[in-house]
Amino acid sequence: MNEHLIERKPYMQILRNLREQHIIKVVTGMRRSGKSTLLEMLATEIGQTVNKEQIQFLNFEDLDTLAIGDYLQIYRHISQKNVPDKMNYVFLDEVQNVEGFERMVDSLYIKKNVDLYITGSNAYLLSSELATLLTGRYMEIHILPFSFAEYTSLVLNTQNLTKNKSFADLQGVNSPNLTKDESLASFVYNGALPQAINLRYTAPEQENEYVKAILNTVIEKDIFKRHEIYNKQSFNKILDFVLDSTGSMISPRSISDTLRANDNVVDKTIVANYLDYLVESYLLYKVPRYDVKGKSLLKTLDKYYLADTGFRKARLGKKMTEDRGHLLENMVYLELRRRNSEVYIGKLRDKEIDFVAIDNKGYVSYYQVAYSVTDEQTLERELAPLRLIRDSNPKYLLSADWDTNPVFDGIRKYNVIDWLLDVK
Repeated sequence: MNEHLIERKPYMQILRNLREQHIIKVVTGMRRSGKSTLLEMLATEIGQTVNKEQIQFLNFEDLDTLAIGDYLQIYRHISQKNVPDKMNYVFLDEVQNVEGFERMVDSLYIKKNVDLYITGSNAYLLSSELATLLTGRYMEIHILPFSFAEYTSLVLNTQNLTKNKSFADLQGVNSPNLTKDESLASFVYNGALPQAINLRYTAPEQENEYVKAILNTVIEKDIFKRHEIYNKQSFNKILDFVLDSTGSMISPRSISDTLRANDNVVDKTIVANYLDYLVESYLLYKVPRYDVKGKSLLKTLDKYYLADTGFRKARLGKKMTEDRGHLLENMVYLELRRRNSEVYIGKLRDKEIDFVAIDNKGYVSYYQVAYSVTDEQTLERELAPLRLIRDSNPKYLLSADWDTNPVFDGIRKYNVIDWLLDVK
């Protein structure tokens, strides 16, 4: 298997639509989530219709590229290779590794015959001087690891999948001949980083080490190198706490209090900074709470979801049966991010709604997520928050149960596998 065989259709379509538009295409996302591959695929596609001399692809994690010189020398190198009187397609991969890259990008942008694409693995890219220089002149395309639909396209013959009656409790799945339930178990537990999936089916004993290596690289290059971390041991304890609390309400104060109870004194302000660094590196996504009745954001008790659930398994050694409901919730959050412009945690009276999603057209939908609701009491508990909502927007209860997708008082119970594969 090879990640190059999977066309990231939604992302590729956005880039195709923006081709030769006078706007900088900024592809962001966590390291090894597929940004470089996406741009390589686009460059290959463009190369089928234009001369190769019109395409320049520079990877700034490659020492040979960095050896060209500083930002000014790199700018001159690109400019000298541009073909006059023709459109030139310039791809700058991990451009934030070049000091002063903002000026280089700005100067390339003003050239009328340059179609510019850049990538970055840290939110610093768009919180830097670049955002100020290029306000209104760039579009961000944020990329996530593989979706379930992409994952099944890579490892399964979807036409031959069969439905089990239950969601398999698997510690790891290494056979390509999986049922839908087994494939979801592997996806939720092991994560969806492209190369990690390749290793899962070619060298499974190496997958965990690979995922750990990515996590360590992000911590060292995107956090420790950029920020002053005086107590790395405390930082790692906070990271472990968040990994272990996926999908739970937490705050800098609650983390600080928990650490203090275990004789690790870390001020809540420092905890807040460390959480911000993890979000900036795209390892975590911070999801604020939303008052459904008041239509406003709340300022306390956010949730944090992982960019890839495989980090939790690789670093903490958790088993699939541990907290699988929250892991499933994590995957639903990532899918909602792919499909919508905004995702929040809902609050209505004393009830919590797992997700409030607002799509690009402003339409709202509500979601509850549970591993299983075959127990009547559990079903009623999950339906209760949705029943309190008085508007007519769609309401869904997603679970791994296989049934006939019944409707309860306008709330559609939907099998999560069918929902994940229902990609418009």
